[in-house]
Amino acid sequence: MFELLTQILILTGIFFLVRWLLLSIIPRAYLTWLGGIILVLMLLWALLEPTNRAVGIAWAVLSFPLRPLGLTLILLGSALRGGIRKADGVLVGWAFAVLLIFSLPITAYLLTAQTEQRSVIQSVEQRADEGATAPAIVALGDGALLVDPSYRIRTQISNTNDGFGTNLLSRLSYTARLYQEQVALGNNPLVIVSAGPQPEFFERDVSAAQEVTGLLVGLGVPQENVLIDSEGVDPRTSAIAVGKILNTQGGSNRVILVAPAVSIRRATSAFANLGIAVIPRPTDFYVFQLQRGLGRFAFLTDLIPSAEALVITTRVVDEYLATIYYFLRGWLVDPLGL
Repeated sequence: MFELLTQILILTGIFFLVRWLLLSIIPRAYLTWLGGIILVLMLLWALLEPTNRAVGIAWAVLSFPLRPLGLTLILLGSALRGGIRKADGVLVGWAFAVLLIFSLPITAYLLTAQTEQRSVIQSVEQRADEGATAPAIVALGDGALLVDPSYRIRTQISNTNDGFGTNLLSRLSYTARLYQEQVALGNNPLVIVSAGPQPEFFERDVSAAQEVTGLLVGLGVPQENVLIDSEGVDPRTSAIAVGKILNTQGGSNRVILVAPAVSIRRATSAFANLGIAVIPRPTDFYVFQLQRGLGRFAFLTDLIPSAEALVITTRVVDEYLATIYYFLRGWLVDPLGL
């Protein structure tokens, strides 16, 4: 009941936020009931068809003002409505403050610290049982949907010969290492890669699935143990696809999940929501730590704005938005505990 009330409050807040943004940008005379109906239909469409690409584009547009750069541009646009000579200094100041704060490395440290530390704690707790085995190891790739935050920061091809993004490459290497650990325990698990579509900037003679398989085989995973999930485009759809594979194989619904540290709690909860027990193995840490806590003065470089820090803070904000979306869809187990 409490979760339902929270969902209603969040949806109500989203409605009034979007309404305020529209009223701030568009004159009231142009805001008709038709526009409101269209907005409601778009929100319902996003809830019913999250894998539709058009929905992903609409979500990217609607959630743009909720991101640091988007909010900054909205504030600047509102400040300059009367022209440069009549710019609203207050709004310009707020825009500057938002961009400055979210571009500071110290902000990136603080935003990533809680998420990554909780992921590590969860992983360490799972490692308490060193003899734990699972019938499958699942490696999540970069998101293929605009609604998934990893879609926006997907790295370009790091090597034109292998065609892999750097994040996915490191994740697959870690997956192969986990496979070897399972073999040492007397287990022979499947390795399921739910990578989603990868960027194709060059014409190649082999498919992405063949490349992933070839890489894992080169790292010591038998080819017959490698399965490529072509259906999963986000943690939810990946969990559904993995569940189907596990059902066909028989045995327990337990997997070792390899995913980015920032999003692994959402992914773990999404899998658990479908009855799949998860041993989390986070990767892709930003490795930002405050070694002596907040009681000291930050290093000077921590107070110098950078584009990298803005990317990281935006990534964390995107993950929060995606978690809220999953919560509203009822795709999480114990969402209020995330």
